[in-house]
Amino acid sequence: MAARRRRYGAPAALCPQGRALLEGLDQADSLTLDPHRWLFQTPELGCLLVRDGALLPAAFAASAAYLRDAAAGDDEVNFSDRGIQLTRQFGALKLWLSLKVHGVDAFQRAIAHGIELAEHAERVLAADPRWEVVTPAQLGIVTFRLAGDASVVDGHTRGLVGALAADGHAYISSTEVHGRIALRLCTDNPRTTFADVEGTIARLGELAADPALV
Repeated sequence: MAARRRRYGAPAALCPQGRALLEGLDQADSLTLDPHRWLFQTPELGCLLVRDGALLPAAFAASAAYLRDAAAGDDEVNFSDRGIQLTRQFGALKLWLSLKVHGVDAFQRAIAHGIELAEHAERVLAADPRWEVVTPAQLGIVTFRLAGDASVVDGHTRGLVGALAADGHAYISSTEVHGRIALRLCTDNPRTTFADVEGTIARLGELAADPALV
């Protein structure tokens, strides 16, 4: 059996930068995608790729008497035999239309742009002594926190999430890395610019100076 791997952002393999980061992805037995993330689709659209398609009917096919009239022929694909849902929306049409209208090149450029934005954010943060880069930019995500002693800055760092949302300038989320609070900047919106990233970091710096957050 091929090696099992779990990765974030598999659509990044469409562009050269992401392909290098996702080396070995072709060894997976199965791969799940969330197209509402880096394929820029609406929610309620999922994708599963499997190396051995025969395993899906073996696991999910139902043979109840009331289903026999709808059984697929030998040359048909019955998707109810490939998952837990007997009926579902034609969600794949959204992605197919997007690819047909915009072309794969547009998705490649958008994904590469997201990776470059995160790398740019890391450079901006690393050049500012007020910030500490926690995890370097990878696949459109960089995490960071206020520099300083954890007992002093962790609560302040978390407070910046709500302060920035209330300010209306941008939205970021928080996470924990090795038990400490970090801010998580995800740059997967193709309309985001380098100036937007710089402005968001600058605004965070301004909010961090607010005594009310300390």
